[in-house]
Amino acid sequence: MAILNGIISKLTGSTGNLVFKRIGDRTIVCEKPHIVSNPRTAKQMRQRTKWGNIVAMYKGIRPLINYGFENRPHNLTDYNMFMKVNAQQMPVYLTKQMIAAGACIAAPYQLTQGSLPAIVTSGSGQNITTDIALGSDGITANTTVAQFSRTVVSNNADYKYGDQISYFIIKQKVNDETQVPYCQFQSCKVVLDASNDEKLWDVVLRNGFSAQDGCLGHAGNDGDSVFCWVHSRKSYGKILVSSQILVNANSALAEYTGELAYNLAASSYGDMKDAFLSPEDVATTVTETPSQGGGNSGGGNDSL
Repeated sequence: MAILNGIISKLTGSTGNLVFKRIGDRTIVCEKPHIVSNPRTAKQMRQRTKWGNIVAMYKGIRPLINYGFENRPHNLTDYNMFMKVNAQQMPVYLTKQMIAAGACIAAPYQLTQGSLPAIVTSGSGQNITTDIALGSDGITANTTVAQFSRTVVSNNADYKYGDQISYFIIKQKVNDETQVPYCQFQSCKVVLDASNDEKLWDVVLRNGFSAQDGCLGHAGNDGDSVFCWVHSRKSYGKILVSSQILVNANSALAEYTGELAYNLAASSYGDMKDAFLSPEDVATTVTETPSQGGGNSGGGNDSL
């Protein structure tokens, strides 16, 4: 490492095997490392082995969740937000070979984040009921979008005409030839419109728009899956959404969570290398006193 002076001290970035970095009013030049280590400590592997499934889920759901993160900072993408909010959800561990084969496990990840009241669900498995009241009207094969809209608006103070109710379902599948698990992504939506005479079940998935105990809910058997409803609204040029986490109805999920699943995933990347003397959990902060005459200090935010 060297400290540069003169005109060359204004350089930043990298060239060849050298890296130039400004610290205060000085430029420091370092040589790029020639050997890149493969992170295999226990702590690093815990992180590494859980990202694969989150990425796979995002790839499938990506076209359906534009504007899903209402207050997303301008320097972050929907991908960044999806990874960030789901890093703390239940870890799903896939082996290196499964990721390479395109595996995906339907997991109860957070799908949206916003300011509208969340749609609360109750029940378990396929028998899920929301808190969207339907009164005594229910839903039949003859129910129109207009009738459904009037029912929702008149029975739920948080909803008004022009709002949208979306339904997402991610079904767990297995490739018959390779036995690699994968996901099938489906969605539908209905805008609350008192003048739309289309049949409701002609525009939405019937199982996700059924009456259960006087409320909107899920009926029928979609097999192993995760699903949820999302409430959205246009307001002064902005899309408002409810914060929703997918409901877990996937019996196959348990095989890919817990210590056994983690150990299988970690071993697929090679032996873990825990260094006894390496202070893994200690953060090191380097401070520098500016040279006489002052200097600029800066900071930044790391994003996923």
